[in-house]
Amino acid sequence: MRRFAQRMLAGGALSVSLGLAAAVAAAQDHEWPDYFTVVTPIVGTANHSLGVAWTSEFSAQTASRARVLPAPNGYARAEWLATGEGDISMLQASDYFDQMDAKEGFATAQAGPADTRVAVMNMITPWGYMVRGDSEIESFKDIGPGTRIAYSPSSSFLVSGVNALLAYRGLGRDDVELIEVGNYGANTRIVVEGRADVAFTSPLSGTSYEAEANPSGLRWLPLPPKDADPEAFARYRAIQPGYVPAEVSSGVPSAMGLNMDHAFQANHVRADADPEFVYKLTKWLDEHYEDFKDDFTHAPMMSMASLETFLKVGALQPLHAGAIRYLKEKGVWTDTFQARQDKLVELAQTRVALWQQTLDEAKEKGIDISPDSAEFAELWKAKREAAGGKLSYGEMVLAIE
Repeated sequence: MRRFAQRMLAGGALSVSLGLAAAVAAAQDHEWPDYFTVVTPIVGTANHSLGVAWTSEFSAQTASRARVLPAPNGYARAEWLATGEGDISMLQASDYFDQMDAKEGFATAQAGPADTRVAVMNMITPWGYMVRGDSEIESFKDIGPGTRIAYSPSSSFLVSGVNALLAYRGLGRDDVELIEVGNYGANTRIVVEGRADVAFTSPLSGTSYEAEANPSGLRWLPLPPKDADPEAFARYRAIQPGYVPAEVSSGVPSAMGLNMDHAFQANHVRADADPEFVYKLTKWLDEHYEDFKDDFTHAPMMSMASLETFLKVGALQPLHAGAIRYLKEKGVWTDTFQARQDKLVELAQTRVALWQQTLDEAKEKGIDISPDSAEFAELWKAKREAAGGKLSYGEMVLAIE
């Protein structure tokens, strides 16, 4: 709207009035809700900055207001979506997989397995292991007994990142020194401060750009190719199934060109979200891409092209019916995509039903439903294994043909 108004100023007040009237009429035709809430990671992350960029443009150009609500951790992002405190929430595949397995902080009645669907793609984000530029650690092979590793239990994917690195090296937690921190930002800062040797984080994050400016700079450990040590890589991938290896093309200079895991980070909505709203929002974001893509460094990745890439490499989460409607309208949706969608939906709904059965049984038996309850963890494990064996949810998704 701002750019539209600037162009119209030269045409005179009458033209401006007509243009504004047309814009208001168009907004009314869309029948947007008065407001909706977009849940993002904490302030300072790339996904929060991206959320602010596109919602600002949306609110300026429509009769609706999109409110950005930063959550303290990944568990809260899932819970706020499930409980209706948020209407849209950013979840990458690893978050979604851990939620469907009720791992760590997802093991609560509100944050556990839920039927959510992808509406639009946010970013394709590299993730990897960062050390300070003057560190003697240069590769995975240099991680060994006594290595100090930043450990943030605030989000399950950060915990999995640590576990995967240890699994690759054949190490246990007792073999290294885990330096626990309370949030994502501190996870990076303690490496720069010299209190930890390595951290699992993203080259796109604002915290990484800040860390890059330290006098020693940063270094990133490249992900070893699968054939370098197939057994080690298999142990690693079993814990990190929601990623795709690729060369880093966005982020801090120190990471550019390295082979690292990448996550498709998507905006999820509840499966029962209004299909008309999701369709119109997906359409608006595509048609107004040029209006917000320059408002943040990594905003260009929030595109239909990124969503198409997600589908072509093999969707890891099901899409919402509203988004599929728009993709069909654009001629993008295929029978192959639909076949995978059907399997993903069936898998998700089966898992959510199993979770509800487990919650009901736990309540009947007076079992505490919480991440700290060993009794509940055993019940959930027994239910999962009886229903489908010992594969994690991520492994079940990757097994879809």
